[in-house]
Amino acid sequence: MKGLGYILIMMMLYLVCSARSCTEDEEAAAKREEQYIMNLKDSVEHVFTSDTLSDQLLRAFEITAIEKLNDFADYLKILSDTALELKFRQHAAELTRDLFVPGEIKLKKWSKMYGIPGLHTLDLLLEHSLAEGISYSIQPSQINIRNPFSSVNDSTCTGVLSFILDSNPLDDQEQSQKVSDTLDIDIYLIKEIKSFGHKQFRVWEVYLGNLSSFN
Repeated sequence: MKGLGYILIMMMLYLVCSARSCTEDEEAAAKREEQYIMNLKDSVEHVFTSDTLSDQLLRAFEITAIEKLNDFADYLKILSDTALELKFRQHAAELTRDLFVPGEIKLKKWSKMYGIPGLHTLDLLLEHSLAEGISYSIQPSQINIRNPFSSVNDSTCTGVLSFILDSNPLDDQEQSQKVSDTLDIDIYLIKEIKSFGHKQFRVWEVYLGNLSSFN
């Protein structure tokens, strides 16, 4: 949701600045302040519930997808650290699942990156990480938009990110075992029902999907 918050802040700044001229005095600005707030609320609601997505907003959602890929790596570090309290690690696992589109998520080549056979789905990766921990640090770098978001239907857009995935042993004596690979990950933009207080809206949400080899 960090990317969504960034978009919201930028929209608020744009609306306030564009609605108020530089020559407007304080008295006139005060009279219009209440209307600004009402217009702002309506405009934000319109954008995030709109059936039509501008190219600019699609690019902003792609930035959100990149942030979520980095979040994935950060959460894995937490839930794989057996020195931390189990409840804290379990919460990190829940946050990790929330990054991904519902359903079975396939993680091709993940076993190779960890040197542990059988970790070919997200559920298996999380189960193993919580039970035994993992002595490798995974970090994506050079993240690029391989395929921009494009519409599948009126409630779903898909795209692809490409990136370098580095696997680094946490034990300094094993640095020679560092592994890197170029991978793709599917990204989704899905319109779904979200609750905001007592109201429900259909808003756009970004998710990660299956991980695959670039080749």
